[in-house]
Amino acid sequence: MTQVGAVFADRYEIQRELARGGMADVYLAVDRQLRRNVAVKVLFAEFARDPSFVERFRREAQNAASLNHPNICAVYDWGQERGTHYIVMEYVEGRSLREIVREQGPLPAMTAARITAELADALAFAHRRGVVHRDVKPGNVLCTATGQVKLTDFGIAANQFDANEGLTQTGSVMGTATYFSPEQAQGHPVDGRSDVYSLGVVLYEMCTGVPPFTGDSPVAVAMKHVREVPPPMTDRVPDLPRPLLAIVGAALTKDVAVRYQSAEELRTDLTDFGRGRPLTYAYEPPADPGAHTPAPPTVAVAREQQVLPAVAPTRRRNWSGIVAAVVGLGLLAAVIGYLLVGTGGGGGGGGAATVEVPGVIGQPFDQASGALTGAGFTVSRLDDEQSAQAAGTVIGQDPAGGRLAEKGSAIALTVASNDVTLPPMVGQDFDSVSTNLQRRSLVVERRNVDSDKPPGTVLATTPAVGTKVARGSTVVLDVAALPGVDVPAVAGKPQQEAIDILRAAGFQAVVAPQPSPTTPEGEAIGTLPTVGTRATRGASVTLFVSSGPEQVPVPSVTGQTTQNAVNTLGAAGFGTVVQLVTGRPPGVVFDQSPRGGTLPRGDAVTIFVGV
Repeated sequence: MTQVGAVFADRYEIQRELARGGMADVYLAVDRQLRRNVAVKVLFAEFARDPSFVERFRREAQNAASLNHPNICAVYDWGQERGTHYIVMEYVEGRSLREIVREQGPLPAMTAARITAELADALAFAHRRGVVHRDVKPGNVLCTATGQVKLTDFGIAANQFDANEGLTQTGSVMGTATYFSPEQAQGHPVDGRSDVYSLGVVLYEMCTGVPPFTGDSPVAVAMKHVREVPPPMTDRVPDLPRPLLAIVGAALTKDVAVRYQSAEELRTDLTDFGRGRPLTYAYEPPADPGAHTPAPPTVAVAREQQVLPAVAPTRRRNWSGIVAAVVGLGLLAAVIGYLLVGTGGGGGGGGAATVEVPGVIGQPFDQASGALTGAGFTVSRLDDEQSAQAAGTVIGQDPAGGRLAEKGSAIALTVASNDVTLPPMVGQDFDSVSTNLQRRSLVVERRNVDSDKPPGTVLATTPAVGTKVARGSTVVLDVAALPGVDVPAVAGKPQQEAIDILRAAGFQAVVAPQPSPTTPEGEAIGTLPTVGTRATRGASVTLFVSSGPEQVPVPSVTGQTTQNAVNTLGAAGFGTVVQLVTGRPPGVVFDQSPRGGTLPRGDAVTIFVGV
């Protein structure tokens, strides 16, 4: 165990233990340089000797460090010291979702949906960058007192059983059995849809207080994910909203081809639910049993004689797979009955003519409006400032595409707004604020300000919070920084002008010549520390000045074959021009130009070859 007071990298001073996991301890530490609290995860010494564990630890640092998202716990640093390896992470002051659910039991439906939507947004961001979490569970979700949610532990899978949940790593089986996807349980390759299933299990547990499956061993639990239908959530919480039941059902569909196809789809339906709109992807059974709307197919659980809607995204419903599954359970008649009703058998009453609503999500508003009015509908518009979609894009519609509606009725379109109201930012961390603004298509400019606030804290904004600005506008953030001065930009300036700029900012310039094939001789290439870095007034700043292209000695290739000569010159950094001369020994270099001296790297040397 790491001792309190120990210092890693001459920078991170351990204060106290925060948590103990299956392969690492997590400590609260102080970053001496930036004067802020951080969390330091230290790999157990016995695992530090195992290359496979070290590789997973390295992968966690690498994966998470590449993911800059407000709902992902940031990784700042990692290294090796004291006979083990460590990761320095953002310190999140709060509790794990696992602790909250165990203490409070089922969470309110809207709270569970909001948390899941934020986690789905984080996973969608990671999946777009090729990172699959593989261990989504309440223990890896941190919640602050203000309600902010952070997903942690990217890329890690323990190789031993946890006393409570059963952490496994056998061959390609990685994750936590309680939250396994069916494909994980069977050792199949996984993609982002596996994380979607695991997040569906987390949502199930938040809504009911318990996970869908438990058992005497991790293997028993894993097999239930493969073979069994989850117990109806309403057995534990009878008044759960029907749309939320549909969302959980779509996330927990065992067939990956029918499940939500991305975390974005799950987030979209959760957003629809939160705003009281019809779901975009999951099938929501009608509240009125007599309504003329298709009912979902049913799957029986023989042992308990329960019937549960097999809810799944209707746009990709794999009917052949569902029929085959139901035949195996002796329920073909149920499916035939569904198909007869769902295809409109049985006729209907009188009244206004009904037509199918065109699906227009993803289209520009004008195009979508034209399609709907052309089909006989009227259109209303609601602008959504929160969307990261291109301005003017339709991001929601009610009724949804494919539904039946009366001709002449209104279709409500939700459209990504061209304007954005600046959200509250003062007092928050710059990285989170910057990511949030960039997702809203705003340009962020940072201005460091001396302050006794923790470094990185947003102090003020221009324009002010609450101002409405157009997408693409620049927002200037005044950010707390250690006392000092930002290193100014001098690249491209003549040497003396660059020196004068650095001196005017309060720095001492130390000139360091550096060859450059692109920057003209005598011009500044850059500085160390780099531009924008906060440094103490009076400190030395290295100014790199171009000495022009690097001069390289020209090797002698006379007497070599043509190919050897070209290879020799190429290895030295030169191109080659071949001149063929008759009357000389064929294929042999008998002269070159220049015959020696130096040339700028990248220049060409002419060789004369006999034919």
